[in-house]
Amino acid sequence: MDQQQIYEGPLGQYVIEIALILLGAFLLGYLLRLLLNDRIKDKLSDLELENEVLKKQLNERTSRGSNDFEAKLKQSESMVKDLNDRLSQCISRRVQAENALSLAETKILELGNDSAKTTKKPDEASSVYASTGAKDVENELSDDLKKIEGVGPKIEQLLNGGGIRTYKDVINSTPEAIKRILIAAGPTYAVHNPSTWGEQASLAAQGKWDELKKLQEELKGGKRTK
Repeated sequence: MDQQQIYEGPLGQYVIEIALILLGAFLLGYLLRLLLNDRIKDKLSDLELENEVLKKQLNERTSRGSNDFEAKLKQSESMVKDLNDRLSQCISRRVQAENALSLAETKILELGNDSAKTTKKPDEASSVYASTGAKDVENELSDDLKKIEGVGPKIEQLLNGGGIRTYKDVINSTPEAIKRILIAAGPTYAVHNPSTWGEQASLAAQGKWDELKKLQEELKGGKRTK
């Protein structure tokens, strides 16, 4: 059997059919691959577009939420500051009222003691007051509180506003009450320590200036350093 007979016989026809089947399968696979690639590309493109939209929405929500949070935070800080200011004013008024009451009680006791001890006649007392004048009397009711270590002109004004005008007022008051006056005036004055002011005022009221000077050498801003 020669070669021509093989190709023209049943075997040759079988080989041709197999080749056609393989060729068809190859073409079908190639077409399916092209179709699937196009669909996958379209799907990827849709997913990328959806991802960009989601990112944009997320950024907008995050930015909006951050702005809302900052606005609420600023509003809260403003409310806290306003409440602190009101609290400081209330504390200042309370301290002034307490010190004024304490001063009034002290003056009443002093007037009672003076009236029991005095020997001057009413007309003599009136003539003395007329000669000195109301201004001199007011000056006599005030001491130079700046002689106390730690008390400057501004703090002296604060103390006077709180009803503390004399060394005796400082002695009769307490460091805690004075501290409340300083706290009510703000953080600049709240740092001062009045723990030794009563002791200094006692020496000043007795005219013991040398002892006061010696004590103040051991102080810094009214606070003991040794």
